[in-house]
Amino acid sequence: METISNDILSPWREETSRRIQKHFEVFRGLVTQAKDFTQRGEYDAAAVYADVAASHAFRRHCGLFVSQELEQVLLTIGQKAIRKNRYSTENSLLPAQHRKVLHVATGVKGIGGHSRMIWRWIEQDSESSHSLVLTRQSLVCVPQVLKDAVLNSHGNMYTLSEICGFVSAAKRLRQIAASADIVVLHISPDDSIPIIAFANKEQSPPIIFLDHADHGFWLGASITDVVANMRDSGMHLSQERRGIETERIAVLPILLPPIHRTLSRPEAKQKLGLDSDSVVLLSIARAPKYRTMDGINFADAHVPLLEKYDNTVLIVIGPGDSEDWSAAVEQTEGRIKILPEREDTDVFYHAADIYVDSFPYVSITSLLEAGSYGVPLVSRYPYSDVAAVYGADAPGLDGNLIRPRNLEEYTAILSRLVEDEEFRLNLGEATQKRIAQVHTENYWQRAVEDIYVRATCMSQVTSKFTTIDQISINELDVLLMHLFLLTFSQQEVQVEQMVKARATTIPYAQKLHIWVKLLKKHDLRWVDHINFLLPISLYTALRKSILFCLTLTKTIGIKKIIKSIDG
Repeated sequence: METISNDILSPWREETSRRIQKHFEVFRGLVTQAKDFTQRGEYDAAAVYADVAASHAFRRHCGLFVSQELEQVLLTIGQKAIRKNRYSTENSLLPAQHRKVLHVATGVKGIGGHSRMIWRWIEQDSESSHSLVLTRQSLVCVPQVLKDAVLNSHGNMYTLSEICGFVSAAKRLRQIAASADIVVLHISPDDSIPIIAFANKEQSPPIIFLDHADHGFWLGASITDVVANMRDSGMHLSQERRGIETERIAVLPILLPPIHRTLSRPEAKQKLGLDSDSVVLLSIARAPKYRTMDGINFADAHVPLLEKYDNTVLIVIGPGDSEDWSAAVEQTEGRIKILPEREDTDVFYHAADIYVDSFPYVSITSLLEAGSYGVPLVSRYPYSDVAAVYGADAPGLDGNLIRPRNLEEYTAILSRLVEDEEFRLNLGEATQKRIAQVHTENYWQRAVEDIYVRATCMSQVTSKFTTIDQISINELDVLLMHLFLLTFSQQEVQVEQMVKARATTIPYAQKLHIWVKLLKKHDLRWVDHINFLLPISLYTALRKSILFCLTLTKTIGIKKIIKSIDG
């Protein structure tokens, strides 16, 4: 593919390059402070700065997709602060019917491909017992379908969210993992707890890292035995920008349940209140994936098509009212229908004639789910191969997914699909067949069994990371920086606020040292001192008392309060 993104990226290049360099300097400063606390043996304080550094690198791209320096700090914390256990590698050699798999996730939701992958994994790998640990979420919010999957596999569920301090949480995670044969990490890119927990690799079960966020910075390379990439572009990025050895990389397709149509397209359209002969374009993704880019929002991109064909309707599930698309809705006389995120999307897939991917972020799980219903798929991709990880690709999509490179080509492709029903149906059928071959039961089960064996038999990662981090700024970095600014706004992250939020639960002596650092660097208000220095339980109680007094003052008046006190 020729490089066509230079014109698109050139307006951003200078500004984003400057920001990347600035973000890297902030990141290096945080890593340096984490190293300082580590050398002094103040491991909880070190973990606070390391965790903030990871969060900063994920949300504010600094030219890195992995940090060997930061991972080494976290390894040192885990090796120094947590006593070695007696884990036996004999556990991991047990046959499938006795295998215990521990899934570790930062959090889970009822929507989104990431959480679905976890419970579908557990349901499909039915001969293993599966347990789940959540590092930053209580069990109350876990979707029932996931709870049922764990229970039916004779596993257990745990949460670390109520444990004070990163080191204590990591200790508990290591204790839980002592009885596991395999650990699978489904963690957020900036979750530092598992790296601390599994720092002593010879004392840990084999670890598989599911690379569900392959488009940006993440932690975990230093403890992972096998990286399970879900697509080729993510696999290449793991090799080229994270330094993962080829033998430690495997492709594990996104797992989908078998799809059986229960409604015809006309029947599904009638259920949605649409004309049975209308042509329905569908798109489903989380709201942030539809950010407006360069002044053209997702709805605007479809106005020319909808104006050309008055029997077409665009349904977009996910954005809700997060974006203002009212002008496009008005131009198309209400034929753009915008809905909030929802779990019951089956009837919409049944009704769809064409699936259009979210933009500027792709949604691969939604593409695969739509394709499983025999719907042809279209995903915009205006970049070169350097930024391939920001396009849509997956084993079941290759060869059938249409990827136009500009809006004119996009409209032309959609026009052909609207006009040519035979082309539309044939492409949908071929897409459905290919997805069924590689993203459902048998093929996926063979793939995951192979990864289990590879993780178990491969020599565990033991090498120390000693390389000094060096930033890189190419087309991918510029694009990533620009998209993250759209996602997280252009306001700079307040690092000191992130430090204070994480430091509330660590030992008081180490908290005091962090406070001194912040005091030297920032002019903290008196309320910040109270917030930070008081034990969290006392601060919470004091805050409630103050709020109660303020409410009481407004209710009966300050004079009556004073009078009652004097009386």
